[in-house]
Amino acid sequence: MSPEQTRRSSVKFFLRRKGLPITTLVGIQLPDRCILAADSQITEDNLRTISTTTPKIVNVGKYLLGIVGDSRPGDILAYNWTPPVYKGADPVQWMGKKILPSILTAFKDNGYDPYEATKEKESGFDYLVAFAGNLFHIAIDLSFIQSKLGIYGVGSGGQFALGYLAGLPSASLKKTPEQHAQKAVELASVLDVNTHPPIQLVTQKKEFK
Repeated sequence: MSPEQTRRSSVKFFLRRKGLPITTLVGIQLPDRCILAADSQITEDNLRTISTTTPKIVNVGKYLLGIVGDSRPGDILAYNWTPPVYKGADPVQWMGKKILPSILTAFKDNGYDPYEATKEKESGFDYLVAFAGNLFHIAIDLSFIQSKLGIYGVGSGGQFALGYLAGLPSASLKKTPEQHAQKAVELASVLDVNTHPPIQLVTQKKEFK
C-alpha cells in the first residue's frame, strides 16, 4: 500500500456522530493468530463513498493497526509512528511499557495533544492494534483493553458486529473465525447506515508462544 493510499484511508471516514466513529471494525483473538475486519464506506456529511483502495486496516512495520476516529492522530500513526520491535516479551507489559509511550511520543513530536483534542464531545478515536498475533483495543483515553472473550467491535456498527460474534458457539467461532469476522461486518452493514461492504479481512499469525 502506497503512502498516498494510507493518507486517504485516514482522512474522511473518521467523522463522528453522537460520539461514535462512523465505521465498523472488528477483531478476533485466537491462540495461534488474530483477525481484523473492516468495511469500505467513507462517510462525509450526507455523502457515501465506497472505496477499496483506502483500507481502514494498515500495516505499520510488523504491526497491524485498525484506525477509527479523528483523521489527525490516525495520520500520525500511519505515517510517523515508529513502533517498538517486539521480541517476545509479555504482551500486556509490552503494551503498557513500550507501545503506548511510543504512540504518545509520536503524537507529541507531531504537535497533537490527545487529551486536549478529545475534550470536544465530537472528537476522539479507537484503535485495534496487533503485534505478533496479539490483539488489543486502545480506547479514546489511551487506555488499552484485552477482551477475555477475544472479540472486539468498535465504530458505529461495532455493537451489531460484537453481538453477532458474542452469540456464536465457541466451537463455531474457532472453526471458521475469518468467515465469522467477515459476517459480523456484513451484518453491521445491514443495520448501520455508515457501514458498507466490501469487507477488508487481515490475519496475523502468532510469532511467539
